[in-house]
Amino acid sequence: MSRGAMRIALLAGACLGLAVPAQADTLKEALAKAYHGNPTLQATRANLRATDENVVIERSDALPSASATANYTEFLYDSSDQPGPGRQLGGQLNLTMPVYSGGATRNAIRAAETRVGAGRADLRSAESAIFTQVVAAYVDVIRNEAIVGLSQNNVDVLAVNLEATSDRFEIGDLTRTDVAQSESRLALAQGDLRTAQANLITARENYIALVGNPPEGL
Repeated sequence: MSRGAMRIALLAGACLGLAVPAQADTLKEALAKAYHGNPTLQATRANLRATDENVVIERSDALPSASATANYTEFLYDSSDQPGPGRQLGGQLNLTMPVYSGGATRNAIRAAETRVGAGRADLRSAESAIFTQVVAAYVDVIRNEAIVGLSQNNVDVLAVNLEATSDRFEIGDLTRTDVAQSESRLALAQGDLRTAQANLITARENYIALVGNPPEGL
């Protein structure tokens, strides 16, 4: 590659790097982050895992069970004429096999499996609700950013208009009423800008609560 072509390639790469935000989130990326990190979904998944364990617990009632006990005795003093052994070790092993429980175990397993199915449906419902909220929050941030930009532009234009009106009042071309009207329009636009900024803050905080990171370059 020639030196001139290399310079052009480096310049193009620098321009692309400046044009694309480093931390920009697409809607797909926002949904993926919410899917993996949203606390509501994590809590629902944890509840489902706990419900899954109940199936194993109920099935264990139909399986054989074994238990063992052991004891150790050491005689420090024996007063009989023929002393016995100084130590004694004993043990016991019990094996239990359920034969018939009147269908209680089978019904308990079915109930546990039904609760697992209900938990999975709850998880799908929670995922759908979170995805809907993420899409709404994503669009809200974009809309409120645009509204703030328009409101700020309106304030700038009205500020220039007020300055021009004041200058024309100074030379006697306009009246005090015209100046008051310009001031009123500017104050109203400033109030709209404050409202738009507050709405943007709310939208951004809602986005952070759902996705887990601030919205950048949506």
